[in-house]
Amino acid sequence: MSVVRAILTHFTAFLMSILLTAIPYKGLKAPVLDTLEEDCLLNVQLLSDTHIEAKEPFRAFFLRQGLRNISRAKSPADAVVITGDLTNYADEPALERYFRILADSSPAPVISAPGNHDIGHAGDRNVTDISREEAMANFIRYQNLYAGTQNDTVYYSQDICGYRFIVLGDEVLDGGHWDDITMSEQQLAFLDKSLAEGTKDGKPVFVLCHWPIQNINGEQVIWPGNGIDTSQYDIPAILEKYSNVFYISGHLHAGIKATAVEELYDLSSAETVNGVTYINLPTYGLVNMFGAPWSGIGAQLEVYEDEVIFRPRNFLTNYWYANAEYRFALV
Repeated sequence: MSVVRAILTHFTAFLMSILLTAIPYKGLKAPVLDTLEEDCLLNVQLLSDTHIEAKEPFRAFFLRQGLRNISRAKSPADAVVITGDLTNYADEPALERYFRILADSSPAPVISAPGNHDIGHAGDRNVTDISREEAMANFIRYQNLYAGTQNDTVYYSQDICGYRFIVLGDEVLDGGHWDDITMSEQQLAFLDKSLAEGTKDGKPVFVLCHWPIQNINGEQVIWPGNGIDTSQYDIPAILEKYSNVFYISGHLHAGIKATAVEELYDLSSAETVNGVTYINLPTYGLVNMFGAPWSGIGAQLEVYEDEVIFRPRNFLTNYWYANAEYRFALV
C-alpha cells in the first residue's frame, strides 16, 4: 500500500515523470546499437529487476532478447551488470533459468547482485519451501558455477578491464527479512577495503547493491522506507572516503526519469551527493512508475579518461532516452 499511497500523494509528479520522460524533448535518438564516443575505456550494460520465474515466459524472453541485442552492437560490451531481483520467488528452478539465459545469450561477462526477491522472498506464495539461508547459498553456488567465480559469501568483487565492481548483498543475519538487507561488519569492512584498492590509481569504482540508499534517487517519495537505513548501515560514510565512486541500485521499480523531472520534482535516476554518484535503475522485467513505465529499460554506462556517461535505453526496442542522459566528471 505504501507504493499506492506514494502515487496518490504525489500524483502530479507521478504523471509528469512519465510524460516528460516519454516526450523526447531533446530530440529523437535513432534506434542504433552504437552510441559510444571516441576513446571509450569501458562499456557496461546496466539492467535490474529481471524477476525471472521458472515457467513465466515473457520476462525470460525479454532478458534473452535484450542480451541478444547487446550482442549485435557495433561496439562490444565489456560487461553486463544486473542489480538484483534476478528471480521473483527465490526458487532454484528460476535461479537456474536465469543463469542459463546468461550463459546462452550474453556476449560479455555478467555481474549479478542478489536482491530481496532472490533471498528474502524464499517461500513466498508457496513457490518454494527453502529457507532464506538456503536461498543465499543457492545464489552463491549458481554464481560460482556459471560465472566461474569462487566466492564463499554473497558479497564479492570483480575486475573488468581494470575497473573494480563491488557487489553487496543480504547475509540473512538473525533470520533475515522479507524485503530488507542485513549486512555484517565483515561485509562493510570488505566494501571499505575494496574501494581503497579500486580507487588507488584514480579510476572510478562501481558498487552494485539492489537496495538504494535512503532519501536518495527519490526513495523517500517513490517507496519510502525501502532504502538502506543509514542509521543502521552507514554505507555513504564509507563511499565518501574515496573519489570517483558510483553506487548502482534497483528495487524501486521507479523507471528512467528525464533530467527535467529532477529539476521540477527532485526525483532523479542519477545524482551526485557528497561526491558519490548514485544511479537507480528501472525494473527490466516489470512495469515501472515515476518515469518511463514499460519493460526492457536499462542503461549503457561508458567510462572515459575524464568522465562517465549514463545513457538510458530500451534493450528491446533499441530506443535511447536522450532526455535522461547524465555526464559525470571524474576527479
